[in-house]
Amino acid sequence: MKKWTSYLLASSSILCIGCAPVEQVPEQKVSQEKQSEEVGEEAAIKTEKTEDLSIVERLLPTGFIEIGSRDAPIVLMMFTEHHCRYCKEFYAEHFPMLYQDYIEQGKVRLQIGILPLRKYLQSENAAMSLLCAATQGKGIPMHELLFEVGAKDKEAQLDLAASLELDSELFSQCLDSPDTARTLEREKSLARSLDVTLVPTFFLNGEKSVGLPYYADLKGMIEEGI
Repeated sequence: MKKWTSYLLASSSILCIGCAPVEQVPEQKVSQEKQSEEVGEEAAIKTEKTEDLSIVERLLPTGFIEIGSRDAPIVLMMFTEHHCRYCKEFYAEHFPMLYQDYIEQGKVRLQIGILPLRKYLQSENAAMSLLCAATQGKGIPMHELLFEVGAKDKEAQLDLAASLELDSELFSQCLDSPDTARTLEREKSLARSLDVTLVPTFFLNGEKSVGLPYYADLKGMIEEGI
């Protein structure tokens, strides 16, 4: 699969969350072309519900959702998007194993950021929905719902909020808030500073990997870092 290349972050004060991306040269390896997405055609993939893992989450000032122990020796930061097939595949197949093998054990802290893609008209709506759900402590359940059904317009966004039993009034205000838009812009700016133009992109303790890795490869990198 892909090699993880060293990438020094510009700001250590926010762990693996402090930089952003320039335009990226197309990947040369076929494996990376197949497992990351920039401006290609949308591909459908069935997303199955993950188990109810009773996940405790934190919304960071950068707009990232963080799960796992703050004392975990490994920080895995990822940029994802809700219409990208390989992002869906990571959440449906890799995330449950990652959670049970490492996050739940206090070995990995996962930070999830959204990089909206222009080719998907609903991409920013989904990102805003995630942020607003996270302000009420249900970012991860909303993350899963958005992979399944998306967020076409504000009515659809409010329906998703209702299905998660969120405070609809607060959720609606959050969607319209300039503060939420600014938070999303911070995520985009961070992606630019880290030269992230493809999703999914991962940073494992500062080492960058573009595209969906095999879980065995990801596991090997984590084991090396522990």
